[in-house]
Amino acid sequence: MKNRMRTAIAAVAVMLSASITSHAFAAAPFGDIASSGSKAKIEALQQQGIIKGVSDTAFHPEDNLTAAQGISLIVRTTQISLAAIDFKKAPVADDYYTKVKNDAWFAEDFIIAHYNGLDIPADIDPAAPLTKEQFTHYLVQALELTGQYPTVKMFIPIQDEKDITVDYQGTIQRALLYKIVSLDEEGNFDPAHALTRAEAAAILYDTKAFIEAHKENPVPEPETSA
Repeated sequence: MKNRMRTAIAAVAVMLSASITSHAFAAAPFGDIASSGSKAKIEALQQQGIIKGVSDTAFHPEDNLTAAQGISLIVRTTQISLAAIDFKKAPVADDYYTKVKNDAWFAEDFIIAHYNGLDIPADIDPAAPLTKEQFTHYLVQALELTGQYPTVKMFIPIQDEKDITVDYQGTIQRALLYKIVSLDEEGNFDPAHALTRAEAAAILYDTKAFIEAHKENPVPEPETSA
């Protein structure tokens, strides 16, 4: 009886410790997203460790999304990596990009993006805002590395298609079919629009949900008889 009691007490102690630890390391809520239409999505991504604020409690939802932030968010959301690549020497950012410093906080994410085939120009400025078409193009390329996704063979008419970079038209069409981005009420995509951090978070949330919804069901283990 005493042994059972000790075991029960120990189990409760472990549970309490785990609970306290999880609360201790839980991210503090952002204090500047109350009026954002993407508040719930931002909070969900924060709790998953995908997005971070400009400080512990500030997200700055209306700030423009920079290329550095956008590429890092895409890498974290899709979880692409260098795991399957064998290097003779450790790669460094300035082997592939002219404006990405090797010691920048986002350098590894740019290296990961490069080796996974994302069509990022070598002269990209990490501090420059990302446009909607750029972000969508890079995101769809990363998304499609995570699995085989069915698409309906249809063409979605875009009123301002002539404004879209030709090389981005295919990925944008697929993004619309995947329903991770959308057109406005007039049917425009607005490709040159500089995304805000809140807008990017909403797209990333929908992308993460898309990936999770299409994960293959695990193959059940064969039953064995005793």
